[in-house]
Amino acid sequence: MTKGLREKVFLLLGIFLSLSLSSCGWLAREQTQRQMGHAAMQAQIELDAGKIQKAIDIQKEIYQKYPQDPTVRSGYIKTLESMKSSGDQAFERNDFALAGNIYEILAKNWSHFADFSQSLSFNRNFLEKKVRTSRCLYVEKQVRAHLETGDFQKALDIQEFFQKYSQDLTVRNGYIKTLESIKDRADQAFERNDFALAGCIYELLLKHISFATPLGRRLSWDREVLTKKIRSCKKILFENGLEQYRSGDLNKAISIWKSILAFDPENQEIKRTVDTTILQSKNLEKAK
Repeated sequence: MTKGLREKVFLLLGIFLSLSLSSCGWLAREQTQRQMGHAAMQAQIELDAGKIQKAIDIQKEIYQKYPQDPTVRSGYIKTLESMKSSGDQAFERNDFALAGNIYEILAKNWSHFADFSQSLSFNRNFLEKKVRTSRCLYVEKQVRAHLETGDFQKALDIQEFFQKYSQDLTVRNGYIKTLESIKDRADQAFERNDFALAGCIYELLLKHISFATPLGRRLSWDREVLTKKIRSCKKILFENGLEQYRSGDLNKAISIWKSILAFDPENQEIKRTVDTTILQSKNLEKAK
């Protein structure tokens, strides 16, 4: 083979190799683009379905595969911003349960996108604060609903949330506001002579609150106030029942005395009085 022919062969081989490498690179980029497009589409589908964690997992997987690809990072950021916007929109329409869940999922996954967190419009502190605020507003909304229906037990059962975030000023103030509101309902019942309801609410508060804690000491009333109110409710109800008994309306007397047992179920004196009166009522019926 002549020197000129060899040079031509090498030249052709070089061109072929260059084209092959270029083609491989193009195919690799094309494959990456397809994977990114598919991942973005799947993430959006999960996001639209409300599956926030699943959407993050999809973006996280493709990002771990191509951490240096600007398009992958851009898609990841876009998904996260979309999630945060969904949380904001839920918050604005007072859907605090949904908003809190979205913010919480983003906060829990923060370590997975911390390396590009500077490119996000929000930070971890913002998310954690939003979680607490959303939860607090959600609980307050639930408490108001329970108060409106008179379900004071359920209103107090939500206290676990307040205890979890007891160091947060907003949460703590919300809890105090709830307790004061429940106490006001008891006072209103007392003032309109509904001593059975008032006694039940006072007793619930007495059982649920630890007045030795800093939170308990911030209330406008204490254990002694509740105890006195409960004692007054029992005394008035007992006297009202006695008045009905003396007038001959034994059934009414029994009904009134039984209402005491609703908030003082271990009161043996009232139990004996009720049992004795029921027996008298039965004997009177037989004698007719």
